[in-house]
Amino acid sequence: MSKRQPEPEQLVEVLAAIDPMQVRMAHDLLESNGIESFIFDEESSRMLGSTAAIPARLMVHADVRDDALKLLADLGFEGPGD
Repeated sequence: MSKRQPEPEQLVEVLAAIDPMQVRMAHDLLESNGIESFIFDEESSRMLGSTAAIPARLMVHADVRDDALKLLADLGFEGPGD
């Protein structure tokens, strides 16, 4: 099964963190539950270390946003605005 190519206007943020490992863990969690996700700004965040200037962001297709947020919240991840 091939991944859909993400259209930026169809993606929404479900997690942002200065720790790229946290975003990677959340990405793996969503993927293992059948929710396709994409990590943005991971390299920029890693290059700048612990600065909050550019957090790594986890994005999903807008139509699965609520499911992704619920799954992440159930496991203790805070979504945008939390």
